[in-house]
Amino acid sequence: MSPAARSSTKSTQGQFDLEIDEGKAPQPFLRWAGGKRRLTNLLIQAFPPDFDPKVNRFFEPFIGGGALMFATGNKNADLYIPGKNVLINDSNPDLVIVYKVIKSHLPELLKELKKLSQNLSKEEFERIRSSSPTTNVTRAARFIYLNKTCFNGLWRVNSSGQFNVPWGKLKNPLIFDPLNLEACRKRLSGAKITAGGFTEAVKSAKKNDLVYFDPPYLPLSSSASFSQYAKDNFGVQDHEELAETIARLTKKGVHVILSNSDTPETRRIFGKTLTLRQIMMNRSISAAAHARTPVNEVLGTSYPIKKGTEISELKVISRSR
Repeated sequence: MSPAARSSTKSTQGQFDLEIDEGKAPQPFLRWAGGKRRLTNLLIQAFPPDFDPKVNRFFEPFIGGGALMFATGNKNADLYIPGKNVLINDSNPDLVIVYKVIKSHLPELLKELKKLSQNLSKEEFERIRSSSPTTNVTRAARFIYLNKTCFNGLWRVNSSGQFNVPWGKLKNPLIFDPLNLEACRKRLSGAKITAGGFTEAVKSAKKNDLVYFDPPYLPLSSSASFSQYAKDNFGVQDHEELAETIARLTKKGVHVILSNSDTPETRRIFGKTLTLRQIMMNRSISAAAHARTPVNEVLGTSYPIKKGTEISELKVISRSR
């Protein structure tokens, strides 16, 4: 892109003067287990050719860190989806509050994050972890602080819904980037943000809309599940329900993309409704670097992939009928 094609806007958010480069997509502001930063280009390449971002809507019922949603927020890119056509959702109410606060109350959030960033000790981490903020802004600030200072960026809660991930022992973590948060705010402008189940989140999807499902993965082994991001686990029965939802959407002409682990259960549950392709990824969830070995995942689509693209060269392991 030539310099002439770039533009920037200046915004003042509280004590912060923020000049945003409109030629860059906002980046995910959280560390997130299973995040799709490394897959965004491939996922965008997988978008169906008849998806018109100016007309059709894009749904992410498991928004998580939002890598794909943010990657499609660059106005100068080949694929740009305006905020008014973006619908994001998550079952984690605390995460949804963060997105809503960034969208509508960023100046207040920046002030709170600045306060929290002044003390990154283990003692302060444990104090904030045990706290119970009463406003959405302070809840959002707590969420971001804990995400950036806890072990591996995990968000895990116990049966009472209390965050219980230990301190991450990071020397100098960056709690927040005001410029990027402002870019995220602009990207979320006009977007619909909801908290709840995936079925309700896609109820309004129509023909040629696109839904990207990135659920908590089916575990590779009985001891490998990291699905407890919200109070309730996301198990095999939930994946069965997800497959039924996908089948209903495809009958309506809604396009679907799915990410998941490559397991016999995954192939059994989703292989009848989606064409599954195998992709190798490095897991970033393991505590030990030497344990972050490549594993196979699946990328499922409800529609044919254009030939000659990188994704079309992936091994097809299950083709929908």
